[in-house]
Amino acid sequence: MAASSYRRFGQFTDKDLDDFITSVDSENTRKQIKYGLSVFREFCSEVGENFEDLSLEGLDGLLSQFYAGARNKKGELYSKKSMQAIRFGLQRHFMETRGVDIVKGEQFPRSNKTFKALLVKLKASGKANVKHHPPITSDDMVRIQASLDLDTAEGLQRKVFLDTMIYFANRGMENVRDMTTNDFVLHVEGDSEYFTLRDMHTKNHQTDEGESQGGQMHAMKGNPRCPVMNMKKYLSRLNPLCDWMWQRPKQRVSDEDGVWYANSPLGKWTLSKMTTVICEAAGCSKHYTNHSLRATSITLLDHAGYASRDIMSVSGHRSESSIKNYARTSEQTKRQMSNTLSTIHPDQPSTSVPHPDQPSTSALYPDQPSTSTASLDDKENDDIDDDGMPDFAIDISNSQLLRILTCGELELPDQQPQLSSEPPSPQPQPQQDRVFRTMNMNQQNLQPQQYHFHGCVVNFYNK
Repeated sequence: MAASSYRRFGQFTDKDLDDFITSVDSENTRKQIKYGLSVFREFCSEVGENFEDLSLEGLDGLLSQFYAGARNKKGELYSKKSMQAIRFGLQRHFMETRGVDIVKGEQFPRSNKTFKALLVKLKASGKANVKHHPPITSDDMVRIQASLDLDTAEGLQRKVFLDTMIYFANRGMENVRDMTTNDFVLHVEGDSEYFTLRDMHTKNHQTDEGESQGGQMHAMKGNPRCPVMNMKKYLSRLNPLCDWMWQRPKQRVSDEDGVWYANSPLGKWTLSKMTTVICEAAGCSKHYTNHSLRATSITLLDHAGYASRDIMSVSGHRSESSIKNYARTSEQTKRQMSNTLSTIHPDQPSTSVPHPDQPSTSALYPDQPSTSTASLDDKENDDIDDDGMPDFAIDISNSQLLRILTCGELELPDQQPQLSSEPPSPQPQPQQDRVFRTMNMNQQNLQPQQYHFHGCVVNFYNK
């Protein structure tokens, strides 16, 4: 009986296996490895070194020189983010080719110290700042929603695109071009409807970890901007001959037309600029990108008080430290903080606390100098001492003064002075309404000696 030519198991060459292993890496990871390796090879060619033949000790020294001398094509220092990307690419390359970790390995102490020193230098030169994608402000989101005409193919598609990126916190262009209509699943539970997005191969989740990642997009009944209602409408208008989620919209459509989109998908460039084009058409105040929608999702959830682990289940982050990069103070909060700080400049000068540069509150009323004692015609007495405490002009005898100095106690007269925060009135007031209870020095014909004690002005005189 002739042997069957059927083979149950696949067979791979060494190159096929290498390609199969590296296929699990995301496209961005492969680009970073290629980029880092090309820069390092160019450096080695310039200094005349072949890094493939070096020992680990020699490689450590060469990497140390590379980190310190790395410059871009303009001859300038790389930014912190660029250097980290180059180092990551080299790390992955040497782990695959030589089985060593140039970042965590003990064989590379000098190069790691050099890299840390480089980061300090980059920070001092202003190249360590990372430009984050800003979340869309509430005012700009209102402008965006108002600019979308849901009765047109383009307006409906843009609305669904924004909802998809926000509710599922998609990372920039990751998997956007490869989305199909089958990736979105509608769930109906009683009166509730919501969409979920099928688990995809992402940067942080490249294997099946037994837990579904991603958010849920629930219906908003009675709202014309309901994401579920518009998603269902969009799916019903797609071209059935094309499986791609993002198809080219037709220019002129009507409700009677069953298909609003052409039998061809949008290109990568068009999708990568989708959010930017939408925001520019809406007249937004800032430049936004697709990743700004992800930043908007995480920022809103963080400000709403959701736990980091719950936000991670939607965003797909693997560590809480990554969430903190998005937990930035909103522009509205900064504006409120500025308004709070602006209260230091009141419309009317306050008499309750003196300015630090002014030793006395008499400067608040420069035309009316303050005195420690006053008559009925002298109303502009100073009620605040240099230490910010109210002044009480109280006449005491020698025995009372001795009791204050020794015991810190004093029995005040029955009628105690009443403090007022209002500026002094130019009109004469009755004796009982005066702020300070003082002696009529003209009647007594005495010149008291004044002492400041615990915020009180003490007039000491001999009877």
